[in-house]
Amino acid sequence: MRQLQIRHFLLFGLLKEHFLFLTRSQIERILTLPTNSTNKGLLWLVSEKYLERRYRADTFRHFQTPLYYLGMRGWRMAGNSPEGFKQYQGEIEHRSDQHLDHLLSVYDVLLKFILESEVARIIGGEDSFWQESLSFGNIPDAWIQYQGGEAFIEVDRETESPEVVAKKIENYTRFNRSGTYGILFPGCAFKVLFITTTEERIESLERITTSDDIWYATMDEFLREKLDHEHWFALRGFYALPTSPKKEV
Repeated sequence: MRQLQIRHFLLFGLLKEHFLFLTRSQIERILTLPTNSTNKGLLWLVSEKYLERRYRADTFRHFQTPLYYLGMRGWRMAGNSPEGFKQYQGEIEHRSDQHLDHLLSVYDVLLKFILESEVARIIGGEDSFWQESLSFGNIPDAWIQYQGGEAFIEVDRETESPEVVAKKIENYTRFNRSGTYGILFPGCAFKVLFITTTEERIESLERITTSDDIWYATMDEFLREKLDHEHWFALRGFYALPTSPKKEV
């Protein structure tokens, strides 16, 4: 008979705190299991109502990709009240497929930080904090505080023109120089991590960048290399994120 393991409780906690849903490949990174074992485990978790799944249209016609979120038993295991499950489930099931690719890319970035460093705080792009606390012209994809520093996260899928990105960079720079960032995040370093598509895209964005606090990397390299790898392009050179290894549980 199958039993829940520590890795499953980690998954439930991440779905409660940081992610609306996750793909199979993202869950595989959390469970640290081979693909075949992950697939079998997901079937069991769904059958036992620890997880539910919804489907999204994929690039290929007539093909749908499952997205996994907390089922009733997983919802309760994560410490939630049973009365809130229907609303939670409804919000996920009725969420539009529009912008899902972008959201899942943001989740890829946050998941890497969570799995490879000690994360103290994440404020996601949909958090009411951004509407309630400030208005500087941008809605960040996320802000993260981890053992090594703090940073805004911007995932660029090359869908915005350089002019739009330039305005976004200008807003960030003005926000920092005005002192508002220091008031809202006292003692925290200011940095913006742009994770984008190609080095050619980085070159085009660097031409409109005027601050050394804006760092660029491609998504492929960011996900492939260690978190402290020196692959960040910035105005004055290459940088590595200061990090501390995640403690083994």
